[in-house]
Amino acid sequence: MGVRWRGSPRDEFLARRLDLDCRRMRVNVELFEALRLLRTEAAVVIATDNMDCFVRAFNRARARRRRLGEDWVTMADWAGVCDDIISSSDAGALKEDPQAFFGPWLDMHGFAFCDAVLVDDRPANCAAFTAEGGTAIRWKLGADDIGEVVSALRQWVNAQASPAGLSHAR
Repeated sequence: MGVRWRGSPRDEFLARRLDLDCRRMRVNVELFEALRLLRTEAAVVIATDNMDCFVRAFNRARARRRRLGEDWVTMADWAGVCDDIISSSDAGALKEDPQAFFGPWLDMHGFAFCDAVLVDDRPANCAAFTAEGGTAIRWKLGADDIGEVVSALRQWVNAQASPAGLSHAR
């Protein structure tokens, strides 16, 4: 890594550095804004196949809720928009196993897969989620149009709020 130590490094250096990098992570502004607007009509939960350091950074950012930049969105901003987090480090499963990953959270909050939409960049995660009865929108940062994601999310929210849909609006 090119790090030169003055003496012996403290054992927790890499863990602290990883926590700091997670807290400073930049978030996609367009997706953030779309979810911020939809939050008045639906719960927004971040689902991540990530490590415990990401969860610690998310929870720490949620507690602080301070804005660090004007032209980019930080973990603190993102945590302020999300109602909760589901992480593989806590669930003990990856998103490609939706029953183990999403199922407990959905059950605990009185939802079923048909009440949920997943925005994810991995086709396998999207396919597994839809196989359980959920709606999935595949979107990859830098490759796909954010406008299509926003439109698909808006259509899903509207369908949930219609008389034929299940209304879980807040």
